[in-house]
Amino acid sequence: MVLFMADDLTFIGKNIRFLRRSKNMTLLQLSERIGIREGPLGRIERGLNLPSAAVIYRLTKEFGISADVLFSESMAPVKSAIANDAFFASLEPHSKTPPQILIKDCHDIMAAFHALEDICGAQKSAFLPLSLSFEPDYPGMDQMAYRIRNYLGIGDAVVFDYFELFENYGFRIILFPFQKAASGLNSISFYEPAFHNAFFFLNSRKNPEKQIFSLSTELGKILILNQMRLGKKDIFPENSDSGQAEKRPINTERAAKRFAATFLMPERAVKTTVGQLGISPDNWSFDLLLRIKHRFGVSLESFLYRLQELSLISDHLADQFKNGIHIFYNQTDYAEPDASRRCLTPNGRFFDLLLTARTKGSAQREVKEIEKMIKDKKIIKA
Repeated sequence: MVLFMADDLTFIGKNIRFLRRSKNMTLLQLSERIGIREGPLGRIERGLNLPSAAVIYRLTKEFGISADVLFSESMAPVKSAIANDAFFASLEPHSKTPPQILIKDCHDIMAAFHALEDICGAQKSAFLPLSLSFEPDYPGMDQMAYRIRNYLGIGDAVVFDYFELFENYGFRIILFPFQKAASGLNSISFYEPAFHNAFFFLNSRKNPEKQIFSLSTELGKILILNQMRLGKKDIFPENSDSGQAEKRPINTERAAKRFAATFLMPERAVKTTVGQLGISPDNWSFDLLLRIKHRFGVSLESFLYRLQELSLISDHLADQFKNGIHIFYNQTDYAEPDASRRCLTPNGRFFDLLLTARTKGSAQREVKEIEKMIKDKKIIKA
């Protein structure tokens, strides 16, 4: 083994560490596979030692890569060599393609998240199935939303903090301000086949109602995409923009949004709430709409659409309210009427892992690099 204290060659150890984590292997598992002890391999990963020729050969065989990838100073060839890397969940042709600068930010954050999970020995898989069969229609989306709520153990209950709920089941949620080039996007997500898990990136510049609806929509996208991947085809009918609401033929974009609406506003919960107050379809007031929509943590516009889907408000009254809402949105740059009453916990799991990693003495250099990345990308702390 060659001892070499050179900072300019530490990227070799970082590449090995990144490749190991991509295969969901512990330091001990990899050391046993390539025939060296755990301690020396850890020193290689931390840049304190350089690998011998024999170790390099075994690493290339284990990871199925060339030595050039192992010695690349750029992470691009290393990431491209990973077959099971996370992939962007896109509902093309409807999804806006995020700019590359946002994709890079997300990949940097995912690498940091994986590093913290590895340092802390944390669970990387979600405790929720992300491959469910469903019928490709609106009732099929409703049923899938109810199944997910049951898996989460919430039934028809109103949930106050969806971020905490999702993170408790192993999902990775990150809020940070999307850069100017991507400021119009609410969210993007990535699915990780290797861990049956997902990353959800939410734009912290948006209000809590948009963040909650975006998070639920992204979950719907991943469930839909996994089903299409299994069948290797688009399972939805031809796209069409004719008609309104239920009359519109379903496509992937509408399917994901219907999933989110049902997930956040279950039919029985909404109907029970409205029925207990004795509200008929023709006697809604603006104050009533605001008061009840706050219970579900959604935007006023989303709540109105859901009331229409469930025939709980007349069309002419809904149209009247929508016009007023759109005027308000245009005047306030899409602020939510009556502000927000949701108090969410952003980036809770991420910072919990960071605090735990700080207690691991051998990982302090890597922790400091992650802290610098957090500062650079302005990842907010609760």
